[in-house]
Amino acid sequence: MTIKIALKCSVCGHKNYYTEKNNTKKTKLSLRKYCPNCNKHTEHVETK
Repeated sequence: MTIKIALKCSVCGHKNYYTEKNNTKKTKLSLRKYCPNCNKHTEHVETK
């Protein structure tokens, strides 16, 4: 089963990306993505 999650920029706090994740993993997803608000690549962490 997959759940929908949002990825939030760790620098400015904007939710820039939405994706799906397998529900069996208990760790938070963390990806390095481009943030248009910061105008650079930053760490994005999982939020609901």
